[in-house]
Amino acid sequence: MPCRKAYLQNVHKYTVDEFDELERRESGKTRVDDADFISQNVKRCIEISDIHIFNPRNEIDNNNVLKAQLAWYLALIKHPGLISPTNIERVMQIAYTAKVNSGCISRQVGAVVTDENYSIKSVGWNDVAKGQVPCNLRSLDELANTFDEVTYSTYERQNSDFRDAAKGELIKISGKIGTQGKNLSYCFKDIKNSLDDSGNQVHTRSLHAEENAFLQLAKYGSAGIEGGKLFTTASPCELCAKKAYQLGIKDIVFIDPYPGIAIDHILSIGKNEPNLIQFRGALGKGYHQLYEPTMSYKDELNYLKDH
Repeated sequence: MPCRKAYLQNVHKYTVDEFDELERRESGKTRVDDADFISQNVKRCIEISDIHIFNPRNEIDNNNVLKAQLAWYLALIKHPGLISPTNIERVMQIAYTAKVNSGCISRQVGAVVTDENYSIKSVGWNDVAKGQVPCNLRSLDELANTFDEVTYSTYERQNSDFRDAAKGELIKISGKIGTQGKNLSYCFKDIKNSLDDSGNQVHTRSLHAEENAFLQLAKYGSAGIEGGKLFTTASPCELCAKKAYQLGIKDIVFIDPYPGIAIDHILSIGKNEPNLIQFRGALGKGYHQLYEPTMSYKDELNYLKDH
């Protein structure tokens, strides 16, 4: 993430290569001696966290921002519902809820577009185009045997190399302990990229959550969102970052660390670069546990009055 990168490079004098190596080690993708063991997966921890605390570290001895957040959430832990959610929490919670609509078997992402006053204009999640069957409802055994023209593409039904690779995946998993009764879904992009020996993102069947939210604005109409905000439970890729820039999005609020070169190559140049805001606040179960009062505040005051 931008702040972490700046801190490690400026304070601890990390080189670009050293920082990239650290990111790889903590991404959950690096195996040690081919063993089934990985170092801490920081990205996954951030993704599933209930409360996100942000420490800007702008000044060596100034921890006021951190202290204010800790006081906020300690007060809510002691007395749920004592304070209302922030605007950023309220909107991100909607994006967080929206992501479960995704039929992606790899990762679910939600996104919300608002105007400058946090009024919601569109909601999106990563999934296939409307009318197509999501990946979690397709399966390797059906692909091999049904030839359903609605569910499986012409490429999947007629390309011999792809079908051989898909059958190989089916053989690997079919009959394994724990698979009985489960739909043996597969990722088209993974199989296609294994054939091409590439990591191409173009072959994904799904629209990205941010892309889907932007398209809702065009599909159903909306007031202009120039100067508005994009909330995403991940962080926009290079393609979605360009779309956000073109739409005149002023603030991009994100949870996950930025991947790739979206910041250095797209979002940090030009005259109208958006502000990148690391999300801080409560999400998911934590949001409800902290902001839903045990009893109404009025009833609590009446109880205290009577006793």
